[in-house]
Amino acid sequence: MAVKKRFVDVWIVESNSVYREVPFEVVVDWIQQGRLIEDDQLRWAGTAEWFRLGSTPAFSAYMPRADPIRTDDKAEALEPVEVDFVWKKAPDDEEDDVDMIPLIDVSLVLLIFFMMTASGVVASTLIHTPPADWGVLRSNANMIWIGIERHPDGKTLYSIGRGDNQASDDDKGLPSLDKLLPRLDLKLAEARAEAEGKGAPIGLEVNVKADAALPAGMVRQVTVELEKRKRAGVLKKYTGVSEKEPS
Repeated sequence: MAVKKRFVDVWIVESNSVYREVPFEVVVDWIQQGRLIEDDQLRWAGTAEWFRLGSTPAFSAYMPRADPIRTDDKAEALEPVEVDFVWKKAPDDEEDDVDMIPLIDVSLVLLIFFMMTASGVVASTLIHTPPADWGVLRSNANMIWIGIERHPDGKTLYSIGRGDNQASDDDKGLPSLDKLLPRLDLKLAEARAEAEGKGAPIGLEVNVKADAALPAGMVRQVTVELEKRKRAGVLKKYTGVSEKEPS
């Protein structure tokens, strides 16, 4: 004998939707899946009376129930939770000190720089030259300079050197132009030989640094000799401080 299949009409109250002749097994699955709640209405197919799902033992037995609270749940909830997190330790007082090594390195570099440039500055300021009206004299390691200094006792002394270097003992305190010119020719020859050895273009320059207190004519005597050497092709050009005419 075949088992008579039962059908149920389902009324979902929240959406006000009615599904007719739903198999009993499907309604049970909906209840277990949570698609139907206790306030939804049901009736057997072909009948007119609706009944509440939660008040019918035939269906309420399939309603999902919350597990009863166990006595060990509270103890489990109070257990410490282990997480992969570690508080960063506070740095030691020693780590707060400023690292002075970079500052010392910079200070040493600046000290070496000032030591290297000091000699050129001193060499260029030994002679009290008159202020220039215009122009900037750039440092040149190959440039030969001639210094003409007025001594406090009235004597005129000559000196000669190259680049930013001071004059050597043999090249300073020369009492006359006749003593200066051989030293000048020697410096020009040395500079020309160095340039030829390096394969560099030969363009020798001479700069005259004359004391502001020199009498008129002293610088002209030097520039006349330099002009002779320029015309002979020994040097490229010469520069100097124009002497002050006596008032």
